[in-house]
Formats: sequence, C-alpha cells, structure tokens
Amino acid sequence: MLRYLRENTGNWIIKFFLGIIVIVFVFLGVGSMNAGKHNKVATVNDQVITFSEYRDAYQGMIQRLQQQFGTSLDDDLIKSLNIKQHAVNSLIDQKVLEIESQKLKIVVSDGELKQDLLSVKEFQKDGVFNIDLYRRVLGQNSMTPETFEASQRNTIRNAKLQRMVINGITVGNQEAQAWYSFNNAKASINYIMIDPGTFSDVFADEAQIRSQYDNHHDLYMSEPKRKVAFLVFAPGDFESQVKIDETSIRDFYNQNPARFTTPEQVEASHILIKVDETADEQAVAQAKEEALSVYEKAVKGVDFSELAKAYSQGPSAASGGYLGRFGRTSMVKPFSDAAFAMKAGDISQPVRTRFGWHIIKVTDRTPEAITPFETAKAGIQKELAASRLQDLAYNKAEDAYDAVLDGDSFEQVVLVAAKQPVNTPAFTAMGTELKGMGISDPGEFAAAAFSLADNEISEVKKIGNNYYLMHVLEKIDPELLAYEDVKNEIAVTLTAGLKKQAAKKAAESMLQNAGKDGDAASLEKIAGDNHFKVQASKMFTRTEDIPGIAGSVALAQAAFTLDEKNPVYKQVLEVSGKFYIIGLKEKQVPEATAIADNLDTVKRQLETRKQQAYYSQWLAARKEKAEIWINTDIIN
Repeated sequence: MLRYLRENTGNWIIKFFLGIIVIVFVFLGVGSMNAGKHNKVATVNDQVITFSEYRDAYQGMIQRLQQQFGTSLDDDLIKSLNIKQHAVNSLIDQKVLEIESQKLKIVVSDGELKQDLLSVKEFQKDGVFNIDLYRRVLGQNSMTPETFEASQRNTIRNAKLQRMVINGITVGNQEAQAWYSFNNAKASINYIMIDPGTFSDVFADEAQIRSQYDNHHDLYMSEPKRKVAFLVFAPGDFESQVKIDETSIRDFYNQNPARFTTPEQVEASHILIKVDETADEQAVAQAKEEALSVYEKAVKGVDFSELAKAYSQGPSAASGGYLGRFGRTSMVKPFSDAAFAMKAGDISQPVRTRFGWHIIKVTDRTPEAITPFETAKAGIQKELAASRLQDLAYNKAEDAYDAVLDGDSFEQVVLVAAKQPVNTPAFTAMGTELKGMGISDPGEFAAAAFSLADNEISEVKKIGNNYYLMHVLEKIDPELLAYEDVKNEIAVTLTAGLKKQAAKKAAESMLQNAGKDGDAASLEKIAGDNHFKVQASKMFTRTEDIPGIAGSVALAQAAFTLDEKNPVYKQVLEVSGKFYIIGLKEKQVPEATAIADNLDTVKRQLETRKQQAYYSQWLAARKEKAEIWINTDIIN
C-alpha cells in the first residue's frame, strides 16, 4: 500500500483522498474530546453556527481553491489565505442576514424556489428543466436536492433582503455627468526629461568603492552551495528488458477506440447577426430580418466571404467568416445541428443560437475515419515500451529508497541499487554548475538538493524522465567575497546611484529657476539654458500612462492638478529612474454629446457601485450591533 501511494503521488485521485484525510485530522484529530464545546464554532446573538456548517463551508472554499490553484495549493498557501477565518466570517454574515430576514419577515415561497430551479440552464435539456439531469448534476457535486434547495432558498432570501436594503439608492443625471466628465477629461503636457544616464562625468572613485565594501560586507557574500552524491535511474538503462508483443499492442488498440477514431468534421464559414439571448421578440425579429436580407444576397451568388466582412458581427468577420474544421461538439448545438445536416456548398437560412442569427456556408465535410491497426501499431508499441521502461526505472529507484526507509546508509543503498554514484562539484541554488553532467534539469535538481538537510538522503525525485536519489555530502555556507572580485560590481552600482542623485539635483535646481509663477515660456528658457529640450505629449486621461512614458499614471494625475494659474508642477517627479519637470499644455473636457450618449450606462455603473458600498456598510453595521462569539480554538 505504501509503495502504491508513493507511486501515485501525482495522481489526482490519491491527492483527493489525502486531502480528505488531512481535513479529517484537522477537524477531528482531537475533536472527540470536549465534543460539546467544539460543536459550537460561533454564535450570533442566540443563533449557533455548528461545527458541521463550518466544515462544509471550509471544504467548499478548499475545493474552489483547488480548482483555481491546482497542485500549487498546499498547507502554507491555505494558512496565508486564512481560509478558516474566512469560512467563519462567511457563516457569521449568513447568520446576520438570516436574523435580519426574520425581523423583516422575508420568506421564500415554494413557487419562487420552483421558478428559480426551472431557470437554471445546467438543469435543462433542450431548453426544458429535466429532473434526471438535475439529480445527476447535484450528485456530481456531492449534493442532495434537499441541501441544494435549502441553499437556494437562502440565496433567494438574501437577494430579496438586499433589494429591500438598497431600494431607493439611485444616481442622478448631475452626479453621473460629473463622474463621466472627471474620468474622461483629457490633458497634454510639456515636459523636460532629465536622464541620469547622460551624466557621463559622474562616477564613483576608489575611496567610495572601498568604503562601500568595508561598511557593507553583508552585501558581498558568496552564494550558499551544496555538494551531492546521487544515483540516477534512467528508463534507457532497461531497454534490453522490454519487449512488447503483438497481443499487448492489439489489446491496447481494442481498448482505446477513441484514440484511433477521427470524428466527422465540417469545414464552414458563417455570418453572425448578433442579438442578446434575453432580447424581446421585436429585437429578435428585427435581427432575423437583417440576417434574411444577407442570406438572400448569399444565395444569389454574392461572394460569401465579402458578405461576412461587410455584415458579420462576430470575431471571424475579418477572415471572411471562416471557422475552419470542427466536430459536432465544438459549436453550440443549434449551430452544429444545422451545419452537420448540410452538404458541401450549401448555405443555410438564418439559425438562432444564444449569440444571435447565423447564416452558415459549408465548404467541405470529412467523414469519421478509423486509423487501421497496422498504421497505429508502431506508435502503440513505442508508447507501451516507454511506459514499461518508465515503470522499471521507477521501481528500481523505489527498491533503493526502501533501503533508506530501513535505515541504511547511502553506501549501503548504493550496494542495493548496484549502481555507481555520481559526485557533483559545489553548486548554487540555480544549478548552473551542473550543466554538462547529464542531469535532466539542473535547476530542478539543485532546488531539490537545497531542500535537504546536511547528510540527508532524498526521496525518489523525478526530474525529466529520470529518477534520482540524492545524498547531501556538504553544505557550504556563504563567505565574504574578495574586494577585487566585487570591485567593478560595486563601482557600477555606486556610479548609477551618484548619477541619479546628480540628475535629481539638476532637475530640482532647474525647477527652482523656473520661478514661482512658472509657465510654458519659463520651461523653454530653463531647458535651453541647461542644454535640454522641452517635449510635448499627446492627450491622456488621468487613469492612463502618458503616451511615450511607460508607468506614468502618477505623472498623469499630477498633470490634472495644473491649471492656468498653476501651469507648472511644483515638484520634480520620478518615473522609471528618470526625472521630469512638467507643465500643462492643454486640457479637454468631454463634449456634451458624448456625456449624453453615455449617461445611461454611467448611471447604471454608479448605481451598482453605490448600492454595493451601501449594502456592505449596512451589513457591517448589523454585525457591530450583534453579539458575536467565535471559538478561537477551532480556527487557530
């Protein structure tokens, strides 16, 4: 069993069960003691949050994180994300909402719940709610109809409560207009850029370099290193032991028919006239009329590709609507059904999908094809041989590691493996010194070696296609590098710093000379006096980089503080190691027509923001008034 677990540590099923075991020990390890105390995770007023509710919330969060982070999710990441506290907080929020709903007598009727379930697309087959699909989807997510429907009641109830809380929070025209004007105003600047790199007469001298070295020994230490002895178990070592017979090849071919079947495919182009899935009948009919008009042109011989470029509203319009070859499951069902019912050269009448109306032209069809056994035979043989070679190499490495588990020394492990160990030179954590030694991935090898303690023997490590056992021979601590070895590096770093100081000082002096009421003319004068030039930018908004100056959002925001009375910014600004003196060139406010055209959209966006902010504040206020107790023994 232990070998099986070791062999399959990369298998997601094993990871899942190990995860379950971890969760069981986290929650139940000593939980049988003081069970009554530990059954309460928290209370809100007199409402109890049970251990069972907490466990379900925690596991739900872990599952979502596993989907997001995959194998990167480990104990350290879980701790850093503070999942236990988040799980408790979410349950407290739910309990507060439940208490408020009871006060306000908000209920969810069976009819409301039914209507909600009937509208869920995941439970629909051909657009109609399907009870068997409903149960199957819930089963796949480890839920019963009872638990899911209880959860949905809470969701609907909370939505009703939220609507009640935010009702009446609106945004007026004036507020929306001001917001749009603020965010879409544009400006341009005149600026002087002072680049430290141009100060060629500034450099660090010998005394400064020596002082930096003497006073900062910690900056000039060598990297830590390791020396390792290792055994490598390569699949190629076992080639003489593997022979794949005809029966094995035939069995594999017969047991994996999908591997050797190319599904039927269609090559097609389309023209899309968009209409929203939830659009009213009038909008749907209007879009269909437009699609029919294009269809009539197509069947009368107008070039389909040109029609797509002119009329299609889909992403393939620029390429003449061409979609390439695709199988039945590659497109939404109504589209696939139509395309696979057509012959090469056919043009369909408009077909409705959730994206809109499609006119489809099929240019070719490829029937289902099965790769003959004789054609597939060589590839199968190679694949099976590679798999068996990999297994042999791994099993040999595991046999050697079993000796480690029995307490044998590395020398004894070498005898068990009957292999010659390889000693590395001293290498750093990057592993660059290991190149040329035949190690599959020197960087990964070095990282594994640096994770080991002195004199420790590693577990079996798969690096590339090979398996390794490593034994740390020596850990070499950092030591002070000789002055002559780092002198040039220090000189470069110090010189760069001195040039930057000189550039900043020059910029500040120039800005001071611009005078108290500096303007564009004074920028031109101080630039000329100091052999710089004034540059002009293109227009920009306050939330984007100034064109031609990467990473300059802060510079743009400073520009928007300028006006006719204060045309030059009073401070030198640094962007990406360069220094800027800026003056206002021009400001533009959005035109009234642009504000009017975007007013409705802006109002909706602002209303959503205000409502969300108000709802969050309302919930926080209710939590402050509630008597909340948390069992810190559980979450800590």
